[in-house]
Amino acid sequence: MSESTRLTFHASIEPTQNVHRKGVSVRKFWVHSVLRLGNVHRRLLGVFFLVIGPRLAYRLTGWGARLLYGLLDPLRERSEAQCRAALGDHVPEEDIPLIAKQSFVNRARNLTDMMLASRLLRAATFHRYGGRIPQPFLGDQLERQRRSQPTILLTAYYGPFDLLPIFLGYNGIRAAALYLPHGNPGYDAYRRKIRSQSGCEMVPANHAAVRLGEILSNGGTVALVADHHAEKRGMPVTFLGIETKVLRSVGLLAWRYKADVVVAGIRRLDETFRFEVVVPDVVRHTEWEAHSDPVAFVTDRYLRALEGLVLDDPTQYLWGYARWGEDFARRVVVASEQQHRGGTNPRRVSKKPFFPSRARKEAVTNRQESAP
Repeated sequence: MSESTRLTFHASIEPTQNVHRKGVSVRKFWVHSVLRLGNVHRRLLGVFFLVIGPRLAYRLTGWGARLLYGLLDPLRERSEAQCRAALGDHVPEEDIPLIAKQSFVNRARNLTDMMLASRLLRAATFHRYGGRIPQPFLGDQLERQRRSQPTILLTAYYGPFDLLPIFLGYNGIRAAALYLPHGNPGYDAYRRKIRSQSGCEMVPANHAAVRLGEILSNGGTVALVADHHAEKRGMPVTFLGIETKVLRSVGLLAWRYKADVVVAGIRRLDETFRFEVVVPDVVRHTEWEAHSDPVAFVTDRYLRALEGLVLDDPTQYLWGYARWGEDFARRVVVASEQQHRGGTNPRRVSKKPFFPSRARKEAVTNRQESAP
């Protein structure tokens, strides 16, 4: 290629490159602008909620969440379908839509929880809002901490789970909580600051492989959400009677470091910023040491405990989340549509009739509010 040809070629592509760069710059500008506006809106909303108080803040959040839920048909269909598949023989059919809707409302209120927690929760006040871990579990955990007994605290996408690290710290429990960083750096920093305000260390997921082992090897406590479907590398199990796959990580960590496993959760009690910490099960390392497959033993125990947590009040569980994988979520939506057209019922394994009084009260209240 001659010099003149090269100059002509570069001259022809330079405008195209400049247009591309400008396009990228414009997109970045708008993305950053939207994120900044969102961060400003969040701060202003936090101040507004503190001024009007928890009751009105929750009512406004609930109103907005119900309106949004009614507009998002795919989310509503998935939430109701998964709720129906898991609870179909436990609750009356007419309560399924109400439970699924209230689940979305409770999820939306998690942001309100954090906004209020940044000002209301302190070492001298947290117990007023139900943040005290009940005995004998608190005493047992503090004793494990004193003895440097490695401990793994587990929870699910249940209730205001973002507040768990805050309550742990104010109860005197030194723990490191695993978390998945948010895509918005501003919101991620905001959430991380609030969740660590009582002294808990926040460990990003990409540091988990190294940091969790370090903490447990030194007799410390780690906290994580163990409520995920692992299609490729998971071990086959059931959750709420539905087949799924979960990572062996919790069982392997418990086996490797001889750690006790504590299953805990937080429930929202009402619209006045009040909660309840519950501990469905504690799996001590002495219980599985002689077991032929300790990983499977630990995994089954904590899954059954999480099931009990969900069944006690299913309105606090995140039914819109693809807990059993995206493929199952798609199939169960189709199954629900067939059911309404007179087809087959979505698969359900357990036949034990059950309906939690707390969830029924919430469902009945919502039905009365929805009545013309």
